[in-house]
Amino acid sequence: MTNTTIQKPFFHPFLSAFALAPETVPFSDKEIAEFDRELSEYEQIFLNPDVEKSLISKNELLASFAISKAENSQLTLTEARDVYDLMISDPDYDFINEKLKTRKKLTQKDHDKLEFFNIAKTFRAVNQKSLTIADLTPHFLRSIHQQLTQGLDVFADSLPDFTPYKSGEWRNNDLIRVGNYVPAPHVQIETGVTELLGWLKKHFTVTGVAIFHTALYALHPFNNGNKRVCRVLEHLLLRSLGLNTKNLYSTSYYYHKQKPRYYKYLLYSLERKNLDHFVSFALEALVLSIVSVVKTSLEVKRSEFLDRQNLEGLMKTALQPLVKHQEVQFKNLFRHARKKMARQTLVTYLQKATEQDMLAKRESGRTTFYGLNIDFPEVNTLKKWRDVIAKKLTFIPDEIRL
Repeated sequence: MTNTTIQKPFFHPFLSAFALAPETVPFSDKEIAEFDRELSEYEQIFLNPDVEKSLISKNELLASFAISKAENSQLTLTEARDVYDLMISDPDYDFINEKLKTRKKLTQKDHDKLEFFNIAKTFRAVNQKSLTIADLTPHFLRSIHQQLTQGLDVFADSLPDFTPYKSGEWRNNDLIRVGNYVPAPHVQIETGVTELLGWLKKHFTVTGVAIFHTALYALHPFNNGNKRVCRVLEHLLLRSLGLNTKNLYSTSYYYHKQKPRYYKYLLYSLERKNLDHFVSFALEALVLSIVSVVKTSLEVKRSEFLDRQNLEGLMKTALQPLVKHQEVQFKNLFRHARKKMARQTLVTYLQKATEQDMLAKRESGRTTFYGLNIDFPEVNTLKKWRDVIAKKLTFIPDEIRL
C-alpha cells in the first residue's frame, strides 16, 4: 500500500469521490499499443484476406449484438442477423409503422428488434467516419444516445416496468439505481460530462479511455441506454487512438462473453468509488480481444487443414476439438466424442490419423496428448502473447487458450 499512488483525477462534486491507483491495472498503454502493432504486422503478412473480410463483417454484427445484450435483449443471434441484413438493405426501414399497420400490440420482441436495428445502424455509421478527440462534445454524446434509442419510448404503454429513454436528453430525475448504487444527482450531469470530456482531451490514452468509460457510466447521464453509449464511444475512441484500424475486434463482444464478470467489476467500481476495478477489466477485454483475432485465424487454418484430409466416417468429429486447442488429452477427446462413437472407435481413428502423420502424439506419464501435426505462424505469436498475459492476468478464458 505504501508504494501505491492513489489518484483522484476529477474535481467535480460527484466524480471527485472516485479514486484510481494506476499501478494496479494489468497493462500499460505502451504494452497495449505493442499488442495492436504486432496484430497489424500479423494481419499484413499472415491473415488470410477471406478471414479478414469475415472478421470485419462479423465484428460489426457481433459487437452490435453484444451491445444489445448489455440491455438484456431477448433477441437471438439468428434473429439479430436477420435484422442486421434488413438494416444493410434498408437503413431507413420503419419498424414501428410497419408493426402498427397490422394493428397488433407492440411486444418485447418488437422492442428488441428496433433496439438492435438502432445499435447496428449507429455502430455501422460511426465506424465509417473518422472521429477526433475534438469531435467529442456534450452535444455529440447526446446525438449518439438519440441515434441508439430513437423510437423506443413508443413502447412505454406496451411493456411492463419500462424505463423511458428520453432519447438524446440528459437524465432529469434522481430515481435511477444500478443495484444499490446511486448515480450523480441529475443537476450535476451536464457539468460532470463537461469536466469528464475536458479531462479525456488532456489524457487521451488507452487507459484514459477506460477511465472515461467507467466515469461516464458512474455519472449515468441518460435515463436509459448508458451502457450502449459507453460501449460505442469506447470503440470509437480506441480506433481514433490508432488501435483496431481494420475494425477486426471489439471489447463489447468480450464484455458479452464475460457478462457476469463485466457486471461484477462495473459494480465494484461504482459502489466502492474505485475506478481500478472496471478499468482493469476494460484493459483485459482489449488485450484478449486482440488475441482473439489471431486465435480465430489459427482455428480457421486448422479447420481448413482437416477439410483437406478427406476424413472418413466420424473421424472429423473425433478430431474437431483440435481446431481450438494446440493439444488435447485423450480423455477430453473422448468426452467430446462419447455420445457419437464408442471408445474403441475413437482409439482407432486417433491411431490411424497418427500413422498418417495427420496427428502428433505425446505421452506424459499416464497422460496422452494429441495435436494436429502442422505448424502455423499464429502458434508462435500466441505463445509469446500467452507468456506475457499469464504474468498479468489471473483469469484467461478457455477460448483464448492455445
